[in-house]
Amino acid sequence: LMFYIGSVAAPFPFLRNPGYLGPSLYCASVCYQTIASPLMLLVAFSMEGGSGMPQADLWALVGVATVVLLVGASLMGCYMVPEYRKTFYQHNSFKMLVMWMWDERTRCVYGDGSDASRASVLDFATWAWPPSDQVRTWLEGWERWEREQPAWFTEKWKARLRHPSVPPEALPPA
Repeated sequence: LMFYIGSVAAPFPFLRNPGYLGPSLYCASVCYQTIASPLMLLVAFSMEGGSGMPQADLWALVGVATVVLLVGASLMGCYMVPEYRKTFYQHNSFKMLVMWMWDERTRCVYGDGSDASRASVLDFATWAWPPSDQVRTWLEGWERWEREQPAWFTEKWKARLRHPSVPPEALPPA
């Protein structure tokens, strides 16, 4: 029983975030868990001989969880903006998502506009950043930001660019 609970909690933890490996592997992980859960329970009952385990309660729990999963996935599909449905399963790695954010996104937690969006992209780990030449070109707007002081242009954000992990070739010459 503990093995089953442990496998449900984290069968493949890295597959639980669709941003890392893309939606196709995430979907495969969800499908695997949906199919494997009743099979693992069946194996557990056959190994244990059914003694001491509340079989009816456990089958009911797996059944309810499966129904909730299917209803939730159906509702998500129904309420998803129709023009974005095709992108839900489209394979985009995290790096591709970051490049989309860099090139096209104009609204984010930092505010509106491509500068705010690009500033938020630089909050990610440096391995996910766009190519250094693009970052360097964008950072050439520093003097303008010093004058205008956009909301995202804080000391904390500036300190992020002084982190040792920032590639020196991404920074414009001082």
